[in-house]
Amino acid sequence: MSTTTRMRATQKVDIPAFVDSLREFNDGILRIVPSPVDGNKHLGASLRDELKIALQELEKTMSVLRVAAIETPAASDRSNQPDEHDARAALILDSTEAMVRKGQLVTPVEFQELMGWTTRQAVSKAAQSHRIFSLMHRAERYFPAFYADPAYDRRHLESVSKVLGDLPGGSKLQFFLTRKGSLGGETPLQALAAGRVAKVKDVAAAFAQQA
Repeated sequence: MSTTTRMRATQKVDIPAFVDSLREFNDGILRIVPSPVDGNKHLGASLRDELKIALQELEKTMSVLRVAAIETPAASDRSNQPDEHDARAALILDSTEAMVRKGQLVTPVEFQELMGWTTRQAVSKAAQSHRIFSLMHRAERYFPAFYADPAYDRRHLESVSKVLGDLPGGSKLQFFLTRKGSLGGETPLQALAAGRVAKVKDVAAAFAQQA
């Protein structure tokens, strides 16, 4: 591989800037193409129209690439993201049926065992005070298993749950598992795992007000 080839291979292409340059180039081309070609006004107009259409199509294509470049993380960014086999990375908002099947939503008895609580009253008391929440599925109550995940401080989860107040269990689950722009694209669970408790509580308060 030549030096020039290696340089091109490692050079980062700034697609957004390239699209802007292409737009300026298109405008310049249309300005310098004369309307009459060899004295034929119809030929000149036809050439300008065809060139304009071709340049517009090219610009549309580059605009698509621009969006892809903005929305797709670079390889270096992807390397900093959680591995797809990481349990927390796999915990996404899914259908209730799927989450039950994966063990991400558990029955009251299973939840009590996961939490290490000795009585069902402990579960009921925590639910009544909004420290935990549940949702119904096929006439059965289910609790999120992430409350027992050592990746999170249980007290932090409970404090955020209390901020969400009387919201339905499904809405609370959606909150915890949905990426938020206000959290830098992380889910509240991911932010809590990183220790950003105060920020998550602020986002939860705003979510509860809007719901």
